Amino acid sequence: MIFKDRFDAGIKLSEVVDLPQNSIIFAIPRGGVPVGYAIAVNKKIPMDIVVVRKLPIPFNSEAGFGSITVDGKVILNPNFEYLFSQIPIDSIAREVLSEVKRRDFLYRKNAPYKDLTGKTAVVVDDGFASGYSAIAAYEMLKKYNPQRIIAIAPVCPTDTKKLLENYFDEVYCLIESEKKPFAVASFYQDFHDLSDDEILEIIEDLKEKKLLWSEYE
Repeated sequence: MIFKDRFDAGIKLSEVVDLPQNSIIFAIPRGGVPVGYAIAVNKKIPMDIVVVRKLPIPFNSEAGFGSITVDGKVILNPNFEYLFSQIPIDSIAREVLSEVKRRDFLYRKNAPYKDLTGKTAVVVDDGFASGYSAIAAYEMLKKYNPQRIIAIAPVCPTDTKKLLENYFDEVYCLIESEKKPFAVASFYQDFHDLSDDEILEIIEDLKEKKLLWSEYE
């Protein structure tokens, strides 16, 4: 299966995944936002954005050695432990945190996350590669006392799904792949880098549809 774009992937995902009525979608920017939007609109479930980001390996920016949350928590991938003494982890984390905070202000106006007691937090991305951005989202959201935290994506490697199952109450990927190397982009016809303006347009549309959780009553 190849998705036309991230909206198409979100629609296909929404058609097969069952989400409880108490769900709140938390999309990982930027790629997870159109996926989450399609699910939110199809299922009439409110959505928010959980601003986390991978920590890129200096000589291979497409790959990450971990991730960071908006409050500065660093989660390192032990598979890259051999690199930790060779790369400037602290300076990379500071640089990425600056971008994460910029996005949080732009997309969410630094709004505090709401209490999630009695809610199911649904972490959504356009694909889970290493899974560490999703783990960062889990670490963020668990502080707000959700009843459950689940993770869904259009595609992921089989071993990443197993990793995420150590954290989340449930993990679902529409396509599980055992191919190595794994690239989320290979499952999409259109996988362009999304702009801030594209994300802001989606946020405005969620507001109009009264589906933006940060403003949801």
